[in-house]
Amino acid sequence: MAQVIIQPKNADNLKSLVKTAVENQMRVLSYGIAKTKRKLEELEKETGLDSRDFYKKFRKGELGDDFKYIRWAGEYETLEQLQRDFNDLQEAELCS
Repeated sequence: MAQVIIQPKNADNLKSLVKTAVENQMRVLSYGIAKTKRKLEELEKETGLDSRDFYKKFRKGELGDDFKYIRWAGEYETLEQLQRDFNDLQEAELCS
């Protein structure tokens, strides 16, 4: 596990500030995850194809490079990154 050490000159409320910043970022990521999932659901309804299955086919080059597919792949990759970031923050532990 990676560690980040912050040694401020005045640490009275730093832990609280960092905790609040992490919580705020998690809210931002949650919003981004929900928004991206909605976009993916729209594309899935439109095509009748699950995003995971689509992405596998797209990566293999089976679907071509239509702008719609490029956008869909970008949304799928964005969701994966947002979820990784959220999970990383969720697992973070603030030490005294």
